[in-house]
Amino acid sequence: MKKKISAVCAALLIAASVFSGCGKNNVDESPADTAINIIQDGTEAPSEDGSSANDVSDTTAFFDPGANIDFGGNEDVPDVSENTDTEAALPDNHDEIVNMIEGGIVSEKAPVITEYNVDFKTRYGYNTLNDQEKALYADILEAAKSVRTKVKVDDSVSDEMWLKVYGCLYMQEPQLFWLASKGVTKGKLRYWEVDPELIASMQSEIEKKAADVLAKADGKDTFGKLKVFHDYITLNNNFVKEEGFNQTIYGGFVKGEIQCEGYAKTMQYLCDLAGIESVVVVGSNESNDSHAWNVVKVDGEWYNLDCTWDDPILKEVDESNVRYRYFLVPDEWIHNKSHFNVNTKISGTQIKYFDPPKCTATKMNYFTVSGELYSDKASAESALKDKLKSYASNKMRAVEIRVASKDVYDAITGNLKEYASWIKNENSSVSSVASNCDPNTLVIELDLNY
Repeated sequence: MKKKISAVCAALLIAASVFSGCGKNNVDESPADTAINIIQDGTEAPSEDGSSANDVSDTTAFFDPGANIDFGGNEDVPDVSENTDTEAALPDNHDEIVNMIEGGIVSEKAPVITEYNVDFKTRYGYNTLNDQEKALYADILEAAKSVRTKVKVDDSVSDEMWLKVYGCLYMQEPQLFWLASKGVTKGKLRYWEVDPELIASMQSEIEKKAADVLAKADGKDTFGKLKVFHDYITLNNNFVKEEGFNQTIYGGFVKGEIQCEGYAKTMQYLCDLAGIESVVVVGSNESNDSHAWNVVKVDGEWYNLDCTWDDPILKEVDESNVRYRYFLVPDEWIHNKSHFNVNTKISGTQIKYFDPPKCTATKMNYFTVSGELYSDKASAESALKDKLKSYASNKMRAVEIRVASKDVYDAITGNLKEYASWIKNENSSVSSVASNCDPNTLVIELDLNY
């Protein structure tokens, strides 16, 4: 019977996998180009065959706020479907799964997860809800823990309230990796997997991987823990638009294939286990394609953290190729610049889930803490050259610094070809140089190819 259940659920998973986007494009590696390639703010013009005139091997492909890229228009946040079109969105075998659960073929004797180390009543998002919404949140959570497909609601629960509360819970409870969002309507829940034994086995896989990450973070301060989590997530996952569990922590820890929702939930899960307060925030890029990231609390202050857009897309993992552009940044640097429609459902009926904590601090930003923030052109230029030389000698890739003003940023980025020529003359192993500089965060990035 378990094989039958799993087969049916696998079919449901494939039919219901609808999330993609996030401003990420898959990039194929090409032979190293010997030319000096400069891509300023991602605005290079494409050629007739769709490739860039400045394409290089291992092209940096995380989202550049200035880039003109077709993201496909696919959603990556909960597709909490509205009643008018839900039935058309359901997979053909959904009724079979419901009958298997309600007919007792799938046991509901006990919740799959009886306890979690974070009390849902302490969640930031939960505490923005009114009393009726909080009660509904608790009811949905209990149903999801027991893999029940129905929650009893009366007429006082509107479709809009259900959409808001379900979407809030779906994004703020990362441990519920079997819970799906495709075609959800008032009073109904749907799942990636319904077999409690299989879910428990998957949970064991997650816990083993998470324990390894936590061990590496043990003894570090909050900044250090978050860096371990950030680096693990970006180095051990590939961005995929459509793949089973890619919106979940199972994708983030076990399958190694996720998209932005999976990046954000995996970060939140690790933060939960480490006792770091965090929130998953949804929104969109400038093309109105949906996105998700985290807001985390460090030393009593809140910061944005976006693992998705710090993760380049490369065929081969390169441990020197971790970026920190979006590691602990304030709202001012990203809101309505690279991250839009903050915590809003943008498809169908637009719903504001809640206002996330305001992020105004900068003192724990990666470049400030690491001593790589420069206030004048001379110091920035010297630091950039020193880092280029050091990285080239060790065949490392992503060279990043941050400057303190737009004037310094403009002064440095106005001479990118000179820096590229300089490092190629200094080290003949450098075959090409690409840039991904960002005027919003004032991060200057040069990527070395060998």
